[in-house]
Amino acid sequence: MSISDKHKACPERSRRDTKSTKPEGRLQKSKVRTAERSHCEGAPTATSLRSAFPQVPSDGSQKRSNLPVASGQAPRLRQSSAFTQLFLRVLVFYFFLPGISFAGPADSIVAVVGETIILEGELQQALDFVRIAGADTALPDSVLRAQLLEQLINNELLQEQAKKDTIEVTRQQVTAEVDVSIQALRDRFEDEDQFRAALAAEGVTERMLRRRYEDDVRRRLLSRKLMEKQGVTKAYISPAEAERFYEANRDSIARVPGMVTLAHILFAITPSPKAESAGQRRAAEVLDILSRGGDFAIVAGSFSEDRKTSGRGGNWGWNDLRDLPLDLAMVLDQLEPGQMSPPFRSLEGYVMTKLESRSGDRVRFRTILLRVRLGRADTLRALAKAKSVREKALEGLAFDSLAHRFSQDPITADSGGFLGEFLIDGLTSPFDSVVADLDSGDVSGPVLSEHGYHLVKILGKQPERVMGYLEMQDMIRNYLYQEKFSQRLSEYLARIAEKVYIKRAPQRGRL
Repeated sequence: MSISDKHKACPERSRRDTKSTKPEGRLQKSKVRTAERSHCEGAPTATSLRSAFPQVPSDGSQKRSNLPVASGQAPRLRQSSAFTQLFLRVLVFYFFLPGISFAGPADSIVAVVGETIILEGELQQALDFVRIAGADTALPDSVLRAQLLEQLINNELLQEQAKKDTIEVTRQQVTAEVDVSIQALRDRFEDEDQFRAALAAEGVTERMLRRRYEDDVRRRLLSRKLMEKQGVTKAYISPAEAERFYEANRDSIARVPGMVTLAHILFAITPSPKAESAGQRRAAEVLDILSRGGDFAIVAGSFSEDRKTSGRGGNWGWNDLRDLPLDLAMVLDQLEPGQMSPPFRSLEGYVMTKLESRSGDRVRFRTILLRVRLGRADTLRALAKAKSVREKALEGLAFDSLAHRFSQDPITADSGGFLGEFLIDGLTSPFDSVVADLDSGDVSGPVLSEHGYHLVKILGKQPERVMGYLEMQDMIRNYLYQEKFSQRLSEYLARIAEKVYIKRAPQRGRL
């Protein structure tokens, strides 16, 4: 991850003249995380198991799911189009940090404000920053570009007015703000050595970085002092006003959804050794026919037990590797067009596949599936095992230790069965009804899903609740203040814009 990503670089940089600054490389700080995925015969694959708990992390690592509202966290205020406008104003005027990359010599001019130009590169950086920051991403780029260009123009209007009003900031004020910004950037690295290494890798010293910050900080302080002098920032929100807002919007802003943290132990329903051996023999027989020159499509039509594809010679057509079961995708990724795989174990039985064509990550292939059938005895055997392990859990043995020992979930067994934190309303059947009847610390009886039997433990559970006014008053008052500030700022900018030359380029054009 680059320094630009670390502080979400923005286009608010020095525009004292029209000279272009040479772009520099990005400071890289990357981590490569690998996830080992295991496969066991008769056990569900990582891909198939995720459908039971759709919010389990997709990389198989032990981390919590990304949720709209974290446990105990206040919900966000409703985002209307007016809220988006407010967000952009506050973002541009107060929260842009100085950027690392600069406009190149071929940048076109998108606006002129007084004696200052605004370049296409700066506008594009602003667009990228807002997208990363998570503003209303449903807005088309053309609409968002127009809004951000107006904010950049407004920034320059404030700078022009600050000059006219002889607003000044001291070097000590600038230095103090720069120190805070540099420290915030440093804190985003794991240690000082990584920060220094990132600077050195790009040929940037801390002194050079500080100089880049200084002009941006000075501009921000000038804007702030000007708005304070003109009374733009003076807005009072009374407790009564905040409480009225809460009462009017409580249903949409105060609801905290129920959350539950889960662990599980999976007991896959696997075939008997006799059925498994029979499946292996059948796979070997079919492989022998193919190795002696049998046509894959004809053999698939005769032997494959995949009802969806056997009638068309095992043909799957074109598919993206990312949309296929993990085990099948991994095998296909190793083949060249025309090659055939040896039999491999899937959830349903033994599979052979032939890659016919490849175009990037898209593949056209055929398969032969030889099912290994499950019987009633296989189901009863898994159920008996689940009941036995539950008795051990109820006797006081640690659930995570039992998961390490008995779980056949290839993703979570090594992490003690930990699944993560979930929205209670987002759980799928049958786990939604199971969780509804359990409290923190409880272990469910065996729960049957398409993957086998599960024992589910509730590690933590918080029911849905509605936050009271006292819990939300600071958030509400800040929101209402920003709305008033935005209105006062719009009125002030409209007044000073009448006295400054402003010219905008046509949409996607140049001056």
